[in-house]
Amino acid sequence: MANALLRWPVCALALFALLQSCHALADAGRDYQPFAGRSGEFETFASYERKAYYVPAADGVRLALTVYLPTDGPDVDRFPVLLWYLPGHRESINPETGEITSAYSAEDLAFFTAHGYALAAAEMRGSGASFGTRELDRGPQIGRDGKAIVDWIARQDWSDGSVGMVGLSYQGFSQYATAAEQPEALKAIFPEIAGFDDYTSMFYPGGIQLLALSQLASGAIVRDDLNHFDLSGRRPRLPSVPVIDEDGDGELADEIPVDKDGDGDFLDDGPPTYRDASSRMHIYYLATKYHLDNTNLTVESLAAAPHRDSRLAGTAYTYADLDPGDKPARIAEAGIATYHRGGWYDYHARDTVMWHATLDGHSPTRLLMAPTGHGGFPADGSASDYSAGPYFRHFGDRETTRADLNREKLRFFDYYLRGLDNGFDKEPPVLLYVMGEGWRAEAAWPLARRRETTWYFAAGQALAPEPGLEGVDEYAVDLDADARSEGAHRFNFMVSFAEAVLQLGSDSGRRLHYTSQPLAADMEVTGHPLVTLDLSSSAAAGDVFVYLEDVGPDGDALLVTEGQLRANYVEPRPIQEMSGFASPAIAPQLPWHGFDSTDYVREPFADGRVVTLTFDLLPTSWVFRAGHRLRVSVAGADQPVFALHPALAEEENPPVYRIHRGRGSKIMLPVIPRS
Repeated sequence: MANALLRWPVCALALFALLQSCHALADAGRDYQPFAGRSGEFETFASYERKAYYVPAADGVRLALTVYLPTDGPDVDRFPVLLWYLPGHRESINPETGEITSAYSAEDLAFFTAHGYALAAAEMRGSGASFGTRELDRGPQIGRDGKAIVDWIARQDWSDGSVGMVGLSYQGFSQYATAAEQPEALKAIFPEIAGFDDYTSMFYPGGIQLLALSQLASGAIVRDDLNHFDLSGRRPRLPSVPVIDEDGDGELADEIPVDKDGDGDFLDDGPPTYRDASSRMHIYYLATKYHLDNTNLTVESLAAAPHRDSRLAGTAYTYADLDPGDKPARIAEAGIATYHRGGWYDYHARDTVMWHATLDGHSPTRLLMAPTGHGGFPADGSASDYSAGPYFRHFGDRETTRADLNREKLRFFDYYLRGLDNGFDKEPPVLLYVMGEGWRAEAAWPLARRRETTWYFAAGQALAPEPGLEGVDEYAVDLDADARSEGAHRFNFMVSFAEAVLQLGSDSGRRLHYTSQPLAADMEVTGHPLVTLDLSSSAAAGDVFVYLEDVGPDGDALLVTEGQLRANYVEPRPIQEMSGFASPAIAPQLPWHGFDSTDYVREPFADGRVVTLTFDLLPTSWVFRAGHRLRVSVAGADQPVFALHPALAEEENPPVYRIHRGRGSKIMLPVIPRS
């Protein structure tokens, strides 16, 4: 994930032809061509030089940082700086060859340094060549250290005192955490596919433990922390680059201790030795050894902390201490500009729009939502590589590329770091990829002109625009239901690798479906669909997974969006209670169920009780074509991506859900008028 970071774009000239057909919209209030503003006035430097440092944190812990400074250009020695602050490695090195690979791509290094920006990459404490131990993965120390790094950068003789931040996923989290500490020099951040409330997006969506992400991410973080070396596999694992050349020979690879037993881990080999047999103070070895004491969020530690107020991994912290806490309030107070980039098929899709909607009207904020998973844009119009996923290609978009997003970032930072009057502040603040139509500018999220349109579960497993007679549909829960599409799932990182768009396909028979008649006209759904179920069960507890699909005339069904809820969290709570602040108000005002231990009802379905569950599906922007049908599918499990409800795992026979029809069970769709 880390190596994929700064590589995703959206541009002025490259997209101009594609976007000439963008609509004049009521929300935008005027015609607007996205990405067509000015940029590039500072493209004057032909090369860059690399420097590495140890940066002291407030408590004296040394953090590894590399900076790339523009060279071969005008007589300028101070630059605005873009910081990437990450777990993992700011740079990697092959101990056998000495070859160094930056976490930044070659194209990003060339592009931003050519435009007069210094690029910095810093490793968190407990990571790479940094010293120290992380008291908790995503803990409060990350923000405090981020502030120390920004303050240090601002004091350097190569910095002009203005700092921006970049990065995605965890490195988006580190931007929000750092900005909340309000470092004076930090003017703007560009977080991508990052969390607002990680409990409900990546640890326990709907209160149900998400296994797939933790299984992948925690292991990768540990291996990077311990500087493992393994050239086998599709993606070789390399250690971080040492900061100090202790023997002064100009080589850095020989600062890495010899892996005597060849298992990729030099820490299990006793006292360190080096291939040149020179004596050392063991700076790199000692830094890495600290990382053995990191507290990481593993599948096991998360399983032991099922509620939002649970203590995490033996620490005093809960999920509520990680985010959002008071971060939105402190970022708004500081006036730091934010540009939030998300993906419609990312598990952080709701988080991305919530960041923008919450900060809107309180500090400068922009939103961009693209048809991606937990990744970025194509390298070029024909690429099908990691990060792009299948959706640009599916919708016939051969124009949008990574280079385009870099230009959007440049225009954002030119305005807020350099003060360039490039018109960026006069453009509509929301840019959406309407799936089926392309890019469109809007004035706000959610769209003010949406019409909340209700479709009711009806007899004969129909989905109808009017409520029908009361009735009950029984569904024998299939505990082996699996929503992966050829291995890909929104919640397992694999959308970015997928060759085809997501479909429930051959597994669809494991769910209960409600399907509409063919639509008479195109219908755009942009926003947050809301599901209400009047539900009872033969079991005392259970989980509900709901999917919205687009069924074509040929019966082929594409997954549009999805949501889930553990029925034990039956009662909603005010969403503002998610945070540690009263203002700004968390927006949009979506159903939220608290997910604290006190919110958990042990047996919500006991004694045949009918409960009403209301929850949102992840946001989307999708055009259902005339002749297509809407389909809502309901399941009680999604294995192996999600853990099975503990109560159901103990049952000999799968439960039978009873969905009560009439006015109660329904889906509300935010429909955008087609005028």
